Amino acid sequence: MATSYLPDSFHYYIETLLVAVLIYVIIRNRQKRQQEKLSKKLTERQKDELIAEWKPEPLVPETPQDHPVLNPKYADGKMTKEVSIEGEKYLNMASTNFLSFIGMKRIEERAKQTIFKYGVGSCGPRGFYGTVDVHLDLEKELAKFMGCEEAVLYSYGFATVSSAIPAYAKKGDVIFVDEGVNFAIQKGLQASRSRVEYFKHNDMDHLERLLQEQEERDKKVNQSILRFFPQFFPVL
Repeated sequence: MATSYLPDSFHYYIETLLVAVLIYVIIRNRQKRQQEKLSKKLTERQKDELIAEWKPEPLVPETPQDHPVLNPKYADGKMTKEVSIEGEKYLNMASTNFLSFIGMKRIEERAKQTIFKYGVGSCGPRGFYGTVDVHLDLEKELAKFMGCEEAVLYSYGFATVSSAIPAYAKKGDVIFVDEGVNFAIQKGLQASRSRVEYFKHNDMDHLERLLQEQEERDKKVNQSILRFFPQFFPVL
């Protein structure tokens, strides 16, 4: 058995080796022919013909001529609660002028006086070198009016909302929010990392259902806490 097995295995090894060498030679010759084709230099005429025939595909689809970006509309005059575009008046829905201060003559005159005294701005954030005396005076007056210890002024209304929310809410909290809130509130909610429950716009019934669902979840959490730590929460 042993003497007949060794020759058979040896022949099998030789045949496998020959097949592998044959496959290598075929692949090697094919690669060599491809390299020879690539190594041949094209004439200047052939290069020009290839360049002339080449048509690049567009990186982005063509934009129609009636696209709004290609036909911008410009507002005439001041950006108040109403804007005038091409002679027609429209309600300005893109402004944060909630109190309609823009366009009030009294505020415009006071703004001019402030610019003459302080310039167009402090050119710096409040936390560094951007605070002047009027900021501190106004904060004191606001705190007094609101009946609180202190007040904080922001230079930008967007930053006020997006900074105040994460200052009072954190991860693990639950915030119930109208689904129609503006972008500044949305960014503040994201920064808070709280769980946000959106209720339908101005739908108090939907809000009530969400609050009831949260109440049931809170009961389950409280029951589990009482189960594991009864000594800290004695039942009266």
